[in-house]
Amino acid sequence: MSSAVSLCVSQQNFGAILRSAYFLGATGVLACKRNSAPLSGVVSKASAGALEQIPVHSCNNLPRTLQDARDAGWQVLGAGAEEGSLDCSSYAMDRPTVLVLGNEGYGLRTNVRRACDAMIQVGSLRQVMGGPDEGLSAGVESLNVSVAAGILLHSLIASAAQRNT
Repeated sequence: MSSAVSLCVSQQNFGAILRSAYFLGATGVLACKRNSAPLSGVVSKASAGALEQIPVHSCNNLPRTLQDARDAGWQVLGAGAEEGSLDCSSYAMDRPTVLVLGNEGYGLRTNVRRACDAMIQVGSLRQVMGGPDEGLSAGVESLNVSVAAGILLHSLIASAAQRNT
């Protein structure tokens, strides 16, 4: 795993994503200037110091930046619980990867989703264990973006580490 892209607007969520990315071994985080929380004291505090440790890059045009990454041989994965998304536990990362995390309210915009090679999601344990697909737990449609980021990053980075052993 080389990079995570955050489009979250909450400074606390952005800080938590930075903390997880650094702890789990991502080599950097990319934030879109127009659609992401700004770097601030709140982000730094929520990151528990990770903001000062992990490189944070910014871009003006995320779809173009993602296309540039693809052209350079990177794989671009979008996070989203939509039809056709692959469960992260069954996905094996085999090359440098960018994980794109959407906005807390609406996820990934269509033009960003189109720039992704594939979509991945965190499946509920019921789904992973092959139980009946009753949707997610009653009344809960999704995870907080920072929680999903941590689970997805862990799953992807662990799969890459297993391939390298």
